[in-house]
Amino acid sequence: MSRVLWDPVDPTSLGSLDPKLSARVNGEIYRFARPATLERFRREPVRWCGILRDPVSGRRFIPDRFSPHLAYKDGPYFFASDSTHAAFRADPERYAIHRGG
Repeated sequence: MSRVLWDPVDPTSLGSLDPKLSARVNGEIYRFARPATLERFRREPVRWCGILRDPVSGRRFIPDRFSPHLAYKDGPYFFASDSTHAAFRADPERYAIHRGG
């Protein structure tokens, strides 16, 4: 079973397929077992999301609370550098990651 199905806040629980119990970070979909774990994730996504891919450069990195970030339509985006953050801000539709969900 893919690790994507596990609740990232409570890895002993399977995440729900209910869209109301999901969140996105950098376009990636995270699924949650309960509303409480979803809310914990939303308060501190960098604590729970793990490795992300910068949507501009494609570089993989682990974000922290100092990482450049931007709230966008489907959730927050974090960036590996200030320059990729600026590029995304200039043309977000070019770089936004769109996945079904």
